[in-house]
Amino acid sequence: MKILQATTAIGWSGGTEQCFLLAKYMNDMGYETHILTFRGCELDRRAEKLGIERVYFPNTKKLSLSEAKKLAEIIEGYDVVNTHISKAHWFVWISSFLAKKRPAVVYTRRVLYDISPLSAFTKYSINVDGIVGISPEICKKLQKYPILRKKVYYIPSGIELDRFYSGEEVELRKELSIPADALVVTNVANFSQVKGHHVLLPAFKKFLQTTRKKAFLLLVGRDTCGEESTSLIKKYGLDTQVIPLGFRRDVPRILRATDIFVFPSVKEGLGSSLLQAMATGRIVVASYTGGIKDYLRHMENGIAVEPGSVDSLYRGLLTALENLNNEGMKVSARETAEKFDIKNVARKTLNLYKELLRAPLS
Repeated sequence: MKILQATTAIGWSGGTEQCFLLAKYMNDMGYETHILTFRGCELDRRAEKLGIERVYFPNTKKLSLSEAKKLAEIIEGYDVVNTHISKAHWFVWISSFLAKKRPAVVYTRRVLYDISPLSAFTKYSINVDGIVGISPEICKKLQKYPILRKKVYYIPSGIELDRFYSGEEVELRKELSIPADALVVTNVANFSQVKGHHVLLPAFKKFLQTTRKKAFLLLVGRDTCGEESTSLIKKYGLDTQVIPLGFRRDVPRILRATDIFVFPSVKEGLGSSLLQAMATGRIVVASYTGGIKDYLRHMENGIAVEPGSVDSLYRGLLTALENLNNEGMKVSARETAEKFDIKNVARKTLNLYKELLRAPLS
């Protein structure tokens, strides 16, 4: 079985990471797996370092007939093509009609948005053999269309437990000039409205004013150093207490330097960053929304707050402060994260591929 993991994402995101991890671990398990991406992007560079073979999309913005034919020639060489973002799926889907030998096509759906009837009856059903929803809620949205019900499978995203483990990181605090006795609150998410930064900053300001605590907020992710982010930080007068770090490759290290992890997404497919923080045994505060509702248990393995509510997030931070030494909560968080081990996720995904290849292609 020869597999191709495909994404058109240029920057790093949860979906891009899953594309990368599935290729990495499927190769480790003895299944030849390549990545379809764009030349020179972050995914291309990381895959090259691990020796994962890459093939490339012919165009970044649109797909002409000649480019679709080129892509068709690429996918003909694989038994399974798994797409990880809607644009990549569109490109592969169009090209599948031109392929002399069509592979099994699997689309992994990571967002909670509704799909249109037109999409349901075309690019999600014709020439598509399976749709993976990374949370039960996503699966339910897809299954509202009877034509898709037999094609939908639940397989969550996975995390690398070997990289995300408990412990303390002292040196990073020194590098960032954070006093040893200060509280470190961290958020890992690309800067956007849906990730809730507009909720996080006023909640953190209120937290500082109430507690008078020496605390710092680390913002990790793409565009957290950008103009929109820094303007919002200045708006709330948090220039000295918020440290935007931008895109980082040392997230496990940052999490081990963290006391409280905060995840205020307004909507969320699963929340891989939250699971990574739970794997490191941090006290977590997160919006009770989307796929997070399937594993976050309030006051058991973390603290659940109302999505989009500044006051609820503020109160969640206060509760986290009160539970900094709650070892039971930390252990429970780690146990929850272990259920999302990428090795198990890769095995489940491989089993799905095998099942689809035994059945007639759609």
